Amino acid sequence: MRLKPEQITEHCQQGLLPVYLVFGDEQMLVEECSDVIRQQARQNGANDRQVWHVEGRFNWSELQWQEQTMSLFASQRLLEIRLPSGAPGKEGGEALRKYAANPPPDTTLLIISGKIDARSQKSKWFSELDRIGVTIPVWPVDIAHLPRWILQRMQQRGLRANQAVAALIAERVEGNLFAAGQEIEKLQLLCPAGEVDEQTVLDSVADNARFEAFGLMDSVFAGQTTKIPRMITRLRAEGLDILAVFSAVSWALHRIIDMAIQLDQGQRIEQVFAAQKPPIWDKNKPMMRQALSRHPASQWQVFLQQMANIDQAAKGSLQTCPWALLEALCMQVAGNRL
Repeated sequence: MRLKPEQITEHCQQGLLPVYLVFGDEQMLVEECSDVIRQQARQNGANDRQVWHVEGRFNWSELQWQEQTMSLFASQRLLEIRLPSGAPGKEGGEALRKYAANPPPDTTLLIISGKIDARSQKSKWFSELDRIGVTIPVWPVDIAHLPRWILQRMQQRGLRANQAVAALIAERVEGNLFAAGQEIEKLQLLCPAGEVDEQTVLDSVADNARFEAFGLMDSVFAGQTTKIPRMITRLRAEGLDILAVFSAVSWALHRIIDMAIQLDQGQRIEQVFAAQKPPIWDKNKPMMRQALSRHPASQWQVFLQQMANIDQAAKGSLQTCPWALLEALCMQVAGNRL
């Protein structure tokens, strides 16, 4: 069954199917959609949650073992597979197909994936998952449609604004969906009556831009290693959720890693910049050139594992401080060799 992200809440209220596949390269929307499924699974009694990251040599036989075992601690369980590449490979595709042929009754399988191309969507594993469960493609919101998306999200949050306000927010966040979502959350606090005007938006951005997560990534890409520990300390002291901060960091790093791979494949840097959605703004191009020249493509991909460790630590499955891991990653990306 194919659903749109805006349909998932109503669907979940009617009961969960055995499998959900949420995929796309708009990470914030993918995570929000996945959260709706997680919350419903918990309401259904799935207190046992396991998270697997498919990177490197992942052992897909674990999936078959899960089919054959019942949870010792709960009548229901949630099995979450993160597939950033969007391609499980031959072994993974076969494991998913077999799982779909006989899904265990006590388990909800949630697969969170990067973009899955049209060819892969015609594969047997994808078709089988779609047959017994739900597939949810998440498409990027381009700059032209971002003001409309902002208006809709503000209305959902009980805020009232005109097109000019939405356009101003879109301009200030430079097309970044996660930053737009953060601004709307701040406006909820600043405007308890629900009315939002342009001056309030300008004041909100000016007061908070220095310490928000995307300001941190600007310092990281610019190689400002003396500022990074101070900024992370401030973010933490303000009581911000590590997952909210890391989501912005992850979005920015996945974007530059993709660019590094394209450059390594022989594409010209201007072509790479122009192909980005949203595109790299002219004022940011020197900073991004500097960052891309700092590491080879192979090193950028090594950062993916560190990102996975931060995600696990933030969610409690890795017993270490996620803020410390985040600072170490940011310092290395900025050029500091630890």
